[in-house]
Amino acid sequence: MKKWQKTVGIIAFALIAIYELLIWINAYVDMKYMVDSNGNNFLAERMYLRIGSLSFGMWLNFALTIFLFICLWHRAGKR
Repeated sequence: MKKWQKTVGIIAFALIAIYELLIWINAYVDMKYMVDSNGNNFLAERMYLRIGSLSFGMWLNFALTIFLFICLWHRAGKR
């Protein structure tokens, strides 16, 4: 890989990480002020489970893309 490709890839992953973190925080804030204020504990519990699953899926997806980028980086370096 060329140096500019590595730099663009690292910047893109940093921006994706920031974006995912903001989505995750926004989901928890929405939950706190929209669902918890209704007093329905069953709904709040289900929503926290959903947000936890969303969070896990987002971070797993991010980790897999970083892993594939590193594999591509090493593979291109061997050529």
